[in-house]
Amino acid sequence: MEKINFKLVEENYSIKIERIKQIKTNAYFIKTKDKKKYFLKLSRVDKSRVDFIMDVYSHLKKTSFKSHLIDFERTIDGGFYFLDNFGRVCLLCKWIDGRGADYKTFSDLKVIVSILDHLHTSTICFAKQEDRMHLPCYEEIFQNKYSQIKTMENIIHQKEVYSTFDKCFLKTIHRFENRFAECICFVKKIGSYFRMSNQKVLIHHDPAHHNFIFAEDNVYLIDFDYAVFDYDVHDFVNLGVRILKTNEWNIDIFKFYLKLLREKGIPKKFWFEVFWILMLFPQEIWQVGLQYYFEKQPWTEEYFLKRLKGAIEIQTRKEMIVNKVVGGKLNWH
Repeated sequence: MEKINFKLVEENYSIKIERIKQIKTNAYFIKTKDKKKYFLKLSRVDKSRVDFIMDVYSHLKKTSFKSHLIDFERTIDGGFYFLDNFGRVCLLCKWIDGRGADYKTFSDLKVIVSILDHLHTSTICFAKQEDRMHLPCYEEIFQNKYSQIKTMENIIHQKEVYSTFDKCFLKTIHRFENRFAECICFVKKIGSYFRMSNQKVLIHHDPAHHNFIFAEDNVYLIDFDYAVFDYDVHDFVNLGVRILKTNEWNIDIFKFYLKLLREKGIPKKFWFEVFWILMLFPQEIWQVGLQYYFEKQPWTEEYFLKRLKGAIEIQTRKEMIVNKVVGGKLNWH
């Protein structure tokens, strides 16, 4: 990634930088000569998606959810961002001292569930008005991903010599192929009933612990880069898997999480059925294959094998959790 031109940051926000510290590959802490602190982000998404995110912010600022948002600084032209010499979107906001969420503490989990639910309920009307960034139905998503898995299998079979990853991925496909088919079958059976009983909302789509900032007097939700319109169950499945991974797949903490969802009145008709289907779908295995065969990420064979091994473990653990909570194979008719 090309380095950012900090002179452009100074010019576009009329500030004088005294100190810069890189936090991540696309994020920086900035302290100005007048002792103000800022967070500078080089967005990983393109301008059209950032424009969508800004529209989301504008809507949320009119709701009670505004207290969980960090305001973006305005450029000298009055905009929310500027484009650097490479056409990348650069955004600046005030620095908030705080910590990330702790998925091992019950008190933090309560707050996180409440904030996500607040985000969802604040965007029901907005989801109905907007025609951008809507995910297809889960039947279509699952079928498309399964078709990609079959394409990956064909790519391997067309090779004269298989790599170590090819052999391992083929073995993985054969091991979990029935799971892909079962999830497609299950969601086809109940998908239409689920959609009649549930409404689309804006989901954050990346409820990682570092995207919740626990400050002294407030909790903020940041980084809406991957936000889309979908059903709230998608956010809560993603959050549930993250909680399980953080807690080494502790079933008791996960049951506490499910209890929180029920106490908030989040699950509607057919909600938990879709929750378990989404959880069972071999998402992580599909993702590793996508990165290797379609995106062709510039990673080593060894690293891909490590990621595949991790994906298999996650899938195995997810199935174990579903079996323990639901009590065996899902059979909805």
